[in-house]
Amino acid sequence: MADTSSGPVAVILTALQVEYDAVSARLEGLTRSSEKGTVFERGRLPGTPWTVVLAQTGPGNDNAALVTQHAYDLYRPRVLLFVGIAGGLKDDIRIGDVVIGERIYDYREKQSPRGDHYRPRGWEAPWRLVQHVQRMTFGPDVAGRVRVAPIASGNVVLDRETSELGEVLRGNYDDAVAIEMESAGVCRAAHLIGGLDTLTIRGISDKADGGKGRADAGGSQEIAAWCAAAVAVRILASLAPEQETPTLPDAGSVGGAPGAGSASQELLGASAAGTDESGPPEEGKPPTVPPPHHRWTLLSRARLGRRAQPAGRTRTTLMACGAVALVGVLVAVLLKATADAGPPDGDSALKSCKVSQARVKLHVAASIDLSKSLSDAARDYGARQSPDGTCVKVEVSSVNSGTAMRALRGGWPEDDGPRPDVWSPAGSEWVDLARTTSGGRRLLPESEPRSIVTSPLTIAMPKPMAETMGWPETTIGWSDLAKWAEDPTHFWAEHGNKQWGALKLGKTNPDYSTSGLNATIGAFYAKTGTTGELSIRDVDSSANQAFVRNIEKSVVHYGDTTLTFLANLRAADDKGGREEVLKYISAVTVEESAVVAYNKGYPCGAYSYTRGCEQRGKPKTPLVSFYPKDSDPASDHPYVQLGGMSKAKQKVSDDFLTYLHSTDAYRKHFAPYGYRTYERKVLAHTGIDQDHGALRTPQTKGYDAPDGEVLDRLQQVWASLRRRANVLVVIDTSKSMDDKVPGTGDSKMQLLRRAEPARFGPGGFADTDRVGLWKFSNAASLDGKHHYVPLVDIGPMGEKLTDHHGLTRRDELKDEVNGLVPNGATGLYSTVDAAVDSMRKDYDPAAINAIVLLTDGRNEGVPPTPTLKDVLARIGTPDERVRVFTVAYGSKADQQDANGRTVLEEIAAATGAHAYDAKDPKVLSEVLTSVISNF
Repeated sequence: MADTSSGPVAVILTALQVEYDAVSARLEGLTRSSEKGTVFERGRLPGTPWTVVLAQTGPGNDNAALVTQHAYDLYRPRVLLFVGIAGGLKDDIRIGDVVIGERIYDYREKQSPRGDHYRPRGWEAPWRLVQHVQRMTFGPDVAGRVRVAPIASGNVVLDRETSELGEVLRGNYDDAVAIEMESAGVCRAAHLIGGLDTLTIRGISDKADGGKGRADAGGSQEIAAWCAAAVAVRILASLAPEQETPTLPDAGSVGGAPGAGSASQELLGASAAGTDESGPPEEGKPPTVPPPHHRWTLLSRARLGRRAQPAGRTRTTLMACGAVALVGVLVAVLLKATADAGPPDGDSALKSCKVSQARVKLHVAASIDLSKSLSDAARDYGARQSPDGTCVKVEVSSVNSGTAMRALRGGWPEDDGPRPDVWSPAGSEWVDLARTTSGGRRLLPESEPRSIVTSPLTIAMPKPMAETMGWPETTIGWSDLAKWAEDPTHFWAEHGNKQWGALKLGKTNPDYSTSGLNATIGAFYAKTGTTGELSIRDVDSSANQAFVRNIEKSVVHYGDTTLTFLANLRAADDKGGREEVLKYISAVTVEESAVVAYNKGYPCGAYSYTRGCEQRGKPKTPLVSFYPKDSDPASDHPYVQLGGMSKAKQKVSDDFLTYLHSTDAYRKHFAPYGYRTYERKVLAHTGIDQDHGALRTPQTKGYDAPDGEVLDRLQQVWASLRRRANVLVVIDTSKSMDDKVPGTGDSKMQLLRRAEPARFGPGGFADTDRVGLWKFSNAASLDGKHHYVPLVDIGPMGEKLTDHHGLTRRDELKDEVNGLVPNGATGLYSTVDAAVDSMRKDYDPAAINAIVLLTDGRNEGVPPTPTLKDVLARIGTPDERVRVFTVAYGSKADQQDANGRTVLEEIAAATGAHAYDAKDPKVLSEVLTSVISNF
């Protein structure tokens, strides 16, 4: 039974993963347990005494009722909130609005035998909670209007106004403003339990009018989930368990109950003398549950410092509630505010102005690992008034450093999205690379940019392995890695740990990732033995290339960011602890900040919006840092002001950098995630210490960074030095691939054919890489035997095919993709099973053996076997591992299992790979570019 002894307990339930992620991101110190098959995570709501237990029910009222009962039996919560998304039923309700259910209608209930009449059954929310939330105002985490109104709940999704269900709702539940699938089950369970205060909080993600798929593809579920979660934590923070006083994170953002007296009148409502029911009851004794009207004390208006709104008044919005992740490639974070006053001037030389008055935006495009911190900093910085009186606010978007560099080289054409005013890649190397073209030189200033923060590159190892190699007293370097890679198979056996298998190195792709680029630079410097500037001659040296190629031999796979490696490492840690971690990887080249953040509980090694990257409990097996002794590049996160800015933007841009350099901004937004200051200093109490796998003053060897021309040559040469790929591409050709993509006029298959990586051009796989192609749907639509058909046998991309008129395999792959015709159902499981089996028969121990699986649907229209469980058991063995990188293509792709993970995530995780999201088909090209960066 779970331990709930650390404070009063609230349970929050969600149905979908997107809802779960939005809530868990607002909790800290999460730890996970599995109780009778249900996974619970327990953490703290910052600034309050609450212990929050979080669980995911899956869709449907029956599941929700069972998990509600289960959570109550285990934790005896003082309140239970169901938080999630819903469809809107009224014309005046908008996406992003939040509905708090004052009454829940179970629209499944009491149909007459003839099927023509209903007897509505409803569940009332606790009166005192309804009264409380009606008088609250919601602060800067909340966007959209917050409405207290009835909600309809059943087991059918409404996505068409003119359907029979729509008629039933209008005829019997015409005051309901939202529709969903779980709250009736929660309310019924709470009714049977007796005395359990429950509240439903739903963000509107669609209008239940036939446009759900289009809205979902545009990120509406993420918006709605984040807004609902923001409202939920505000409500929870405003409810003070008796005799306990929470410290609200923003006391001015929540209104108290009306009718309070003077400031000395601290509490409202009756006080109860009952026992603390925050933990489970003693065995053999029934739980002590005080009467509902004794359970709550509400914070007074005087304490909260904000006049309460009159009952029924529509609440105004103060700020956009959160971020919408656009498939990991370009995430725009738009933070709106309509507060009456801006933030205090603090370290700013410019006066603040109301964000609502800002008509000019300073757009900052930041590297993926720093963008969330910069977004938070921009929110705190607020809007500023330039000397000419223009009010300017800062907006931050997330862009891969390599992707932005390529856009700048071309002058940042419109196809690459809006051009930023400020660019902050992870390292200055990308600035030098961008300057190698006239387009880049036109946009980039000649002066050297200043850093925002810094982080040295490390060779990170799981702590048991590092201690075997002498950490922390000794260090290693690139020359050591090259020597170890000469015989990776027997490396750990020679060091007395045969059970750890072969030496396995994780390294990102230097065409996209700063850590990968810096690791490659470091390896060349280590071989030359110089600290002077690297030359093209050094890069072209056959001896130097052989040295670097030797290191690449032990790479398990590449990637466009370090997030993939660290997320997989944490998944292994969660699954099997130390032994599973040590089987996955031996060392990975990452920034020091990623090591610190990983050990603090950020599974992706960064403070990130990316799904699954929210902070949780610390890993069982931490990482520790070796600082390469023979050259140690660093990520300096430059702040690059592009040409063409107005004077108003320029003034605010300069001022924003001054703010970022302030001690307060550093301590709040960067130090908690392992970054050093822009001057490469470590301030006290920032987590850069041995306890978090880092050394405050490592002994490193400096070097002069190469210029852009050398870096460009290094990237070209690396393509011939990297580990070879042995890859099977498997493409879904089910009938749904013919569906039109809203806003494009094209089908999903047409967009796939035009996606540059799917055209197998020279910018992806090299001529020496071995690649093959399958298609799949169902047997009845193919050859009658299998759900898949091999189209191109695996072989070298540059090989000329004698039976194809001299065409190369690259040409044949492109032609086959152009000829794909959608038809049939989706035999996903048997195709994955067969593909992995085929790749094992064609396994190349000197290559990265992998499958790229693209599907727009789920396993359906085929026999029930093999099951997902069967497939996962067969594909997940570590011997001759074939990694399956999955791509969920389109809004209907993939489905969640009972534990809240999607099927494609399960498949990728079982093989030590990564699941990619192209739910918005328009970003498929960028997603496939990220996938191919693994090879």
